[in-house]
Amino acid sequence: MRTTLDLPDDLMKRAKIAAVKRGSSLRDLVAEALRCLLAAQSAPARKRMTEAPIKLPPGHAIPVRSNRELAQLFDQEDIKHLNDVYRGR
Repeated sequence: MRTTLDLPDDLMKRAKIAAVKRGSSLRDLVAEALRCLLAAQSAPARKRMTEAPIKLPPGHAIPVRSNRELAQLFDQEDIKHLNDVYRGR
C-alpha cells in the first residue's frame, strides 16, 4: 500500500543511511521497524463490563430488540426529530 509520511529531515537521513548499510531499501527498513514496534507492544487487557453503564429505576428494563425491529422503529419515526434529540437540540 502506498502512503505519504512527513518525517523530520534528520530522522529520514538516518533511516536512509541505515538502509544503505544493511543493503536494503528504505521501504524494507521502515516495514521491518514497524513490525518490530507493533510486535513489542502487548495488546491491552480487555475489561469486562460488570455493571450496566446506566442506572435504571427499579422495575424498568431496557427492551431487547433485533436489528430488524430497530430498523422498523426508525422507519416509523421522524428521523429529523430523532437526530435533533440525539444532538441535544
